Amino acid sequence: MPNPLTLEICARRESLPLALAAVDEFCRAARADRETAFALRLVVEEVCMNLIEHGYAGRSAGEIGLGFEQSEGELVVTIRDHGVPFDPAQAPQPDLISSAEARPIGGLGWHLIKNMIDEVDYRSDPQRGNELRLIRRKRAAPHTQGGEGGTVSEA
Repeated sequence: MPNPLTLEICARRESLPLALAAVDEFCRAARADRETAFALRLVVEEVCMNLIEHGYAGRSAGEIGLGFEQSEGELVVTIRDHGVPFDPAQAPQPDLISSAEARPIGGLGWHLIKNMIDEVDYRSDPQRGNELRLIRRKRAAPHTQGGEGGTVSEA
């Protein structure tokens, strides 16, 4: 995959399946292991939903740009928007101690993202908009013993 792939979607819930299909195709083409593909799909869904519900809340639905590229051992997804800036480093710490019934709904998204992605880089510029760069390193496929020598299978 020598050239980065890009996709523009409208910041609406009905556009989300298109974004997720692009993530799936990118992961297939990049030969990502299942864990990595699952993590990227979940994280892109979470970020896009946050943009739809919060980034463009009270405004007309804008665009969400998705960029996909791979480098040696890494998969990179870049998400661009012109919604309300939100720095993930400023996300409040979630309540992980209280029972599920006692906690408010929501608030776990950025915690999940930070635990599933190896590097998160956020930038915001009034003219260029917001850019979130997510880097996930490929995981080595586990080895299983079988017959002579071994076979390799994906997780």
